[in-house]
Parts: sequence; structure tokens; C-alpha cells
Amino acid sequence: MASEAAALLDQLMGTTRNAAPGDKVKDTQWWDHEVCKHFLCGFCPSQLFTNTRSDIGHCDKKHDERFKIAYEESKEKGIKGYEEDFLQCLERIIRDLDRRIIRGKERLKRSADAKRKVMEGEVGFNNEKLRTLTKEIDRNIRDLEELGAMGRVEEAQMLMKKVEDMEREREKERNSLMYMGSRKLAGFEVDAHDFHEKMELCDVCCSFLVIGDSQTRVDAHLLGKQHLGYARIRATITELRVSGVRLILSAYSMTLK
Repeated sequence: MASEAAALLDQLMGTTRNAAPGDKVKDTQWWDHEVCKHFLCGFCPSQLFTNTRSDIGHCDKKHDERFKIAYEESKEKGIKGYEEDFLQCLERIIRDLDRRIIRGKERLKRSADAKRKVMEGEVGFNNEKLRTLTKEIDRNIRDLEELGAMGRVEEAQMLMKKVEDMEREREKERNSLMYMGSRKLAGFEVDAHDFHEKMELCDVCCSFLVIGDSQTRVDAHLLGKQHLGYARIRATITELRVSGVRLILSAYSMTLK
């Protein structure tokens, strides 16, 4: 937070805002080493993911809109290699992210396959507690029918509540067994939430999403800092590649004249 506030003040008041009157201040220019060249080309990646799990660390160079404007207006724009370095940096970030997405999808697939096998009965529920609960529920249901036939409503209602409690306990036990069986088949620690929900992976930012989640949560994800940051990087990579092709074609056409 402190670094973000300092960067904002630098943009509003200049990088020499703390200098005392009469102090000799270096006249920093866009080409100086202390100026972030990625920022000149568009943005500094380190500023996209602050305070998120994708935080890539603080950039200690200067980020000043006046440097960016001066660079845009300079005749040296595009010939010093800044754009190429910027593109390589962004591509490296996305390569690492895409590898994580591939691993995440493989993990989801193994988890889903394991869950399917459990659901289809390939892993049996050989559990004494589960069998005992089922027998008790069946017996109490038979007693319920008899009480109803005899008109003993109050006793039937009390027994019904007991049956409902036992059914909830049986369902909890069954889910626990399914989860444990799925984890064993998958070969890794399956998250309990992932097991009970149908999950997918965002192809833009590598976030795990619940399939069929509420629109409010979907919108929150799409407008989140992490998703917007990676979406911006991907869009910028495309723009830079297109610009590079145009420059090559332009240079080639000049040689034909």
C-alpha cells in the first residue's frame, strides 16, 4: 500500500516532491536508468497484482506519466528496444501462467475421474457405520408406517424427526467416504470444496471457478485485479506482436521502392 501511495504522489507531484527549496535536484529524463522502461511502453507488470496471490514484487524504478508522454513524443520511440524487452517480459509471465493452467486442468481432470469412479461404485462403501445407519433407518420407517396405521400421530412425528436426523448423519458419512475414496484414486490431496462442487479453471488468470456460480460471483471474478491484470497482459502481447509485424512489413515495403 505504501509503494502504491508513493507512486501516485510521484505521478501527481513529481519525483522531486520531497526536495527542499534550494536543493540541487537531478533533472531525470525518460532514458535514465532509474526510469521503468516497461512503464514507458504501457505499464509496469509489478503494479498490476499488488496485494494478490499473483504479486510479482515491487519495482523500485520511477513510474511517472510525464516520462511516458515525453517518450511517446520522442523520435527515439520504438528504436531503443524497450518494446521488445517489454514484450519478452509479458510473454515470460504468461508462459509461467499457462503452465500453471495446464497443471491445474490436469489436477481437476484427475479429481473428476476419481469422483466419477466413486460415484459409479468402483470404490465400495464397506463401512460398518453406514450399514448400521441404513438398517436403523429402514427399521424406523417400518415403525413409522405402523404408528401411522394406528393413528399415533405424536409418536410418529417424534420418530420421523429421528429418522431425518439419521438420514442427515448417513449422508454426511457417505460424503466423507466418497471424498476419501476420491482422494485415494486421484493420488493427491483433493480439496473437500472442489470435491463437492463442479469446478473449472479460468483460461485467462488461472483462478478456480465453481460451474454455475451466481452471476454476482462471476462478475466479481471478471472485475477482480488478478483477472483484469492478466487480461491486460494478454491483450498487450497481441498488440505488440501485431505492431511488430506491421513494422517488419513497412520496412520490407520500403526496400521495394
